Amino acid sequence: MQPLIAVVGAGIGGLTAALAFALHGGQVEIFEQSRVLQEVGAGLQLSPNATGLLDSLGLTGRLAESWHEPERLALVSGTTLRPLAHIPVGQAARQRWSFPYAVIHRAALQRILAEAVESQAGCRLHLDTAMAADTEDRLLARFADFLGREPDLVIRADGVWSQQRDRITGAEPARFTGHIAWRAIVEASDLPFVNASDDVNAFLGPNTHFVTYPLGSAHGINAVAITQGVLDKPEWDAAGDPAELTGHFGGWNGGVVEALGRLDWRFWPLFEARNQIWHAGKRIVLLGDAAHAMTPFAAQGAAMAIEDAIELADSFRRCGGDPVATISAYEAVRRPRVAKVRKRGDFNRFAYHATGPVRLARDLVLRHRSPQALAGDLDWLYGYRAGAERKEPA
Repeated sequence: MQPLIAVVGAGIGGLTAALAFALHGGQVEIFEQSRVLQEVGAGLQLSPNATGLLDSLGLTGRLAESWHEPERLALVSGTTLRPLAHIPVGQAARQRWSFPYAVIHRAALQRILAEAVESQAGCRLHLDTAMAADTEDRLLARFADFLGREPDLVIRADGVWSQQRDRITGAEPARFTGHIAWRAIVEASDLPFVNASDDVNAFLGPNTHFVTYPLGSAHGINAVAITQGVLDKPEWDAAGDPAELTGHFGGWNGGVVEALGRLDWRFWPLFEARNQIWHAGKRIVLLGDAAHAMTPFAAQGAAMAIEDAIELADSFRRCGGDPVATISAYEAVRRPRVAKVRKRGDFNRFAYHATGPVRLARDLVLRHRSPQALAGDLDWLYGYRAGAERKEPA
């Protein structure tokens, strides 16, 4: 009998998992509580560890029509606007890590994944359908009522706000990190201080940083500022006050502050899940932000969900469809990988927001690192291939 996989959540991680399991021969049922697929946010960065996996799913041709491949990841002083360092990507990324470094609108990536899933005979997408319960047995019974039999594996890919994470697994709810992401989609002319709008630019300043990059076929520039903040607004993706934002840019170049003060911002409190529990019972497993939501300081949120999806599908194949063995194998590989990426993000947060003598030392070190040396520091991250080079079980 064909294995039956239930995926809860039709975001990037859930759709990638659905496609990966379908390509391995599974029957996949995807459940999304929203009435329409609508990815929140704006842009995201897809480093080679993610684009290589999307390529393995046969998506590169369609994605290349929507994404943009920048030539550089540039680090710039937010106080002087002087370049500090850069990492070559563009063709250099393809040569060094075999696959491109790309930027894309989230909605475009989700649309392409959804189209690929819908083209698979073994996949069905159920919109406006919530699947939740307070125990594994009750959740499996709900699926059985809907599908005619219990799924062999249930994948919760329902994001940082997953109700099942704490309800069924007993893991702690996501917690506020003390940081706010301010997001806007703008025109290049709105940011006159950005010299190379086709690149990924990270402006580093005291207690905050600001990132820009183009959105490919979606047009416009994705602008994101990460500041410290308090959780005094219950809304997710609320309208942001430009005056409140620029209040966090003390000591920054005046031209930057003036430009940012004229833009329309969305206010996103950042939450993370540092869970020790990624599964429940024998057949429920968490994936992506539901398992390990992290702050965007390493720009790896989407990439980690994509890696999870590929690794989980590959573990299921290698373990002969045994759910307990699958979950054990998946966690054994993904936990150390996610922990290492999270550690890199924590380091970036410290370095990007440095003040005083630490900031001066950081700038000095960056100016003396060659682009090739900085790229080499990322080989472990960008050169990684989930699901690859795993020995078959004896």
